Amino acid sequence: MNIVIVGPGNDPKRFGTNFVNKAENAGHSITKFSYRLDNDDPDTIENNFKLAIENLDHIDILLYNSIGGFYPGDFNHYHSGHSVKYKEWQQGILVNAAIPHMMTLACLEKMDSTSRVIFLTSSASYLINREDYLHLAGYFGTKNVMNHLMRALSTYNDKGVTVCTLAPHIPYEDEVMAEKIMSKLYETVINSSSKDNGKIIQCYPPEAETFYHEGGVNP
Repeated sequence: MNIVIVGPGNDPKRFGTNFVNKAENAGHSITKFSYRLDNDDPDTIENNFKLAIENLDHIDILLYNSIGGFYPGDFNHYHSGHSVKYKEWQQGILVNAAIPHMMTLACLEKMDSTSRVIFLTSSASYLINREDYLHLAGYFGTKNVMNHLMRALSTYNDKGVTVCTLAPHIPYEDEVMAEKIMSKLYETVINSSSKDNGKIIQCYPPEAETFYHEGGVNP
């Protein structure tokens, strides 16, 4: 398969590189793309991405693994006297919504109904009635925009492409369990199909089994 991964990283103990290594060992063709908003503006990133996929006749999977948008993310960001950093808010939306939107549309030109688009997000982005990590409003908030983007793309893209979200917890501090989760995620991406369209797919320790998030449905 021709797989495009955005955010491959360079650490084999992290999901991006771990996925690339597994996919290449299995004989898949991998196009890797990285970007930094500190270095390039969105128009430059778009041009560079289109150049990166230009020679691909067909794209089977787009896997968007980039993370960002960590503002606001400290307790004092919610205190009186704090000056809101508008540019950092904007970067969160760019990384977690606008740029994956652009990349998906670019890839659709080379996709068909057998193709898949998969975003990496987090369960904390939609499980709002939790008691932990509430200070990470920027990261989880803009990741939730990604969930809504996924739902819209899964419903309205004009190529019949499957679009879904992976929302795992990978405990990198536990290498054995992290590898178990990442192996399951690799299998899930490679074997994804139209049945996953519009779904948020969760995967947690210790079972490392995947299941759909079924909450948030009006009665």
